[in-house]
Amino acid sequence: MSTTETQTKESGSLPQAKRGRSVRQLLRTVNQVPEARLMLAVLIIAVLLAFSSDAFLSPFNIVSVLMSFSFIAIAALGQLLVIITGGIDLSAGSVTGLAGMLAAFVIAAGYHPALGIVVGLLGGTIVGVINGFFVVRFKIHSFIITLGMLQIARGITVGLTRGETITGFPEYFLSFGNNNFFGIPAPVWIMLTLVALFSLMLTYTKLGRELLAIGGNANAARLAGVPVERNVMIAYVTSATMAALSGTLLIARLGAAVSNAGVGAELNVIAAVVIGGASLSGGKGTALGVMLGALLIGLVNNALVLLAVPTYWQQTFIGGVIVAAALIDRLRR
Repeated sequence: MSTTETQTKESGSLPQAKRGRSVRQLLRTVNQVPEARLMLAVLIIAVLLAFSSDAFLSPFNIVSVLMSFSFIAIAALGQLLVIITGGIDLSAGSVTGLAGMLAAFVIAAGYHPALGIVVGLLGGTIVGVINGFFVVRFKIHSFIITLGMLQIARGITVGLTRGETITGFPEYFLSFGNNNFFGIPAPVWIMLTLVALFSLMLTYTKLGRELLAIGGNANAARLAGVPVERNVMIAYVTSATMAALSGTLLIARLGAAVSNAGVGAELNVIAAVVIGGASLSGGKGTALGVMLGALLIGLVNNALVLLAVPTYWQQTFIGGVIVAAALIDRLRR
């Protein structure tokens, strides 16, 4: 073989070797970074849906997916802080319904929608304070206290309305929940802003580092001077407030407040956090992962609707994902 042929073959093999290394590096990144795995999963599902249903890429359907997952993601951002500390907030769905109903009462009575939103957020915050107080002061497991508050908040919501629907909101309030800005619904812009703020908080602030430290080892964090009780309280209050914000935005979107709003929503909220890579044992989780987890849930729910799959399979899928994510987290740890 001539020298020229040898050089030609070697030069041809170099690009192939570089491409091979690039592929291996990409696969390694996808395997190591939870957000990268989620992005890949979202992309695969979106491509499959685009080929399976002509309606998937329609503007109406895209906006519907964005809206549905944004409400989940907003509530899940608050849930993330609780799970990072090693707890769980099962009252998120009921708080969503309660806050929306409180806001609806005020707005339907003729007061300014801003006041209604404040009242709704305040109602959610009070629930968060109660949850945090019992967890911090009496050391009651978060599962028990938030399960109790789930029932209490739901009972108050149904009792206030006797199961009736509240309507009669001003047009400009409804337009806020339904209008698009640069082609993107307003709740999605709010979600993106909150994701950026929560990401900065968890990465660059003292509070974020302390929350992660509490989830990693609460006793060690306390010995290091971290105010564990105060930060845990902040986590539960934030979780309830974000769920309340989701509920108030939801009534602007629907134009009505129903007594069963948010029923079962805590399942999607927790699932978004777990799918997003947060550890149920605490000490790990990102806001970007939560957003991608919520998006994945939104896409799967949309797929089941477009493919005419019965709605009860949606709950089956989400429950299965939670179990699988918990198992994977335990094996990894």
